[in-house]
Amino acid sequence: MFREIKKQITLFNILILIAFLVFFIALLMFMWRWTYVNFSERFLVQTTQNIIDSEKYETRKNTNYNGHASNYEFILWDADHHTEHMKVFNDSLILRGHELLQDTKFNQTFRTFETNHITYRVYSKRFKKDNEVKTLQVFQQISNEQNFTKTVFIILLFFGSAGILILIPISYFLAGKSLQPVKESYENQKKFIADASHELRTPLTVIQTNVEVLRMKEDEILSENIHWLNNISSESETMSKLIANLLTIAQADNNRLVFNKKVFDLSALCAEVYDLMFDFANQQEITLRSDIQQDIEYKGDEDKLKQAIRILVDNAIKYTIAPGTVTIRLTASMRSIQIAVIDTGIGLSSEDKKKIFERFYRVDDARHREQGGFGLGLNICNLIVKQHGGKITIDSELGKGSTFTITLPKYSL
Repeated sequence: MFREIKKQITLFNILILIAFLVFFIALLMFMWRWTYVNFSERFLVQTTQNIIDSEKYETRKNTNYNGHASNYEFILWDADHHTEHMKVFNDSLILRGHELLQDTKFNQTFRTFETNHITYRVYSKRFKKDNEVKTLQVFQQISNEQNFTKTVFIILLFFGSAGILILIPISYFLAGKSLQPVKESYENQKKFIADASHELRTPLTVIQTNVEVLRMKEDEILSENIHWLNNISSESETMSKLIANLLTIAQADNNRLVFNKKVFDLSALCAEVYDLMFDFANQQEITLRSDIQQDIEYKGDEDKLKQAIRILVDNAIKYTIAPGTVTIRLTASMRSIQIAVIDTGIGLSSEDKKKIFERFYRVDDARHREQGGFGLGLNICNLIVKQHGGKITIDSELGKGSTFTITLPKYSL
């Protein structure tokens, strides 16, 4: 699918380049042509006026005419359409000039024609002198102008086409680069849907199985089937937690996760998380310790940050083998606040540290499933911290434990 999209983007870009090239060449040629024609016509008008004013006419044919654009030829006709004076290097101009005289409207206008494979531009002006109407025709060769224009056009077309051919693979490569984030987002979305479906399937299966068992025991009293009801209740609670986590992630992806930021006592919040997780740690035979700097205030969403800290502590306890230790540490510096959760657990490999914040990723899949984890906690924790302008760093070594540190700016806006 993305390969076809990449081809379409490349084709679209090339069509835009071709349209731009055509427009650029057309505009350039138009401007060049207009400038050259305008210069030539002004030259012919000025030359005509100079000839009329000079009253001196050259009648000798110049056989050494070199054809430059600044040279000209002229014919002065009397009232009877006879040549009075002329300067021509091409005899066929006399015949063409006589033909133009027959057009009574041909006065102070420009025309182009070709004779003997040479293209000319001619300007004609009728004027009265000595009570006689005369006509002066001034000719200028424009074959060189046309040839040069064609050469410029061919050069522009050649280099423009060559540029487009060179830009095709570049455009294809850049199209792939521009699609990479979209591709990754699409793949992540597919993986997210697949993983979410998989996680939801397990509790649904358990619930359906227990319901079928209860149907088979419909004649028994409720107390005899409390075990099956407890299973349904437990799995329903598991589904509720998973759906809540999925909703949080979906809101964050759509920038609709609401944060109610206010100033609160962060030291008291960390102490509250310590008290909440203390009994759970004891059940796992893990020693939970606290090293909390007092009277640290922070502006942020208290409930969301509590959720983030609790996720880190919960993960630390679950991945620490008894007897072990988990420590919550809160410190503040001039510019930032650090919340560190330190454990003596199984640690993380380099590969795990790269993927630990990905959705549904578990370091020890069997352990996490056994304790009701979905692999979404750290992803949600990372989202919350980033929304507060902070970051999470990991310092871990396999078999020696891990330290997850939340660093928040001292004054979050």
